[in-house]
Parts: sequence; structure tokens; C-alpha cells
Amino acid sequence: MPAAERRSDGVDGLSPRERHVLAAIELELRRSGERLASRLTEFNERAAQDGPRRFGDHVSRTEVAVVAAMALILSGILTLVIVTCGK
Repeated sequence: MPAAERRSDGVDGLSPRERHVLAAIELELRRSGERLASRLTEFNERAAQDGPRRFGDHVSRTEVAVVAAMALILSGILTLVIVTCGK
């Protein structure tokens, strides 16, 4: 389907009835809680964006540094175990 004909609301290929049911479900879920409503709004905003990172998690530099440090520590421990057992 050409880009000009694609729908931007993420419901490609749905019949009008299916779109109506989907909208009704979303409306009921929005009524059920503020947190869920904010998550749905965020999801819809990301879905409207183009590109591969539209649904990518946002990770802080601290989280990346902690995971890298843990990987290095575990690699070091594994190396020590292998060297120690090899003697």
C-alpha cells in the first residue's frame, strides 16, 4: 500500500465495525484508570511517530553504566573461576 494511502492511526486493514469496537474498548480502558490512560496516550503518540525507535525504551546513562559494570564484574569472576579450576 503506498505511503499516501496508509492510515496514520495504526488500524490498517480493520473494518469500520472493528474500528468502532476498538475505539469502544479504548474508551472503556481510559475510564478505568488515569495511569492506564496516560500510558495509552503515550503509546498513541509514539505510534504516530516514524522510525525504528518509536517504541524503544528510554534508558538512562546510569542504567547503562550499571549493566555494563555488572557484565564486567561477572566476566571477571567467570575468568577467575576458569583460571583457578584450570590449575
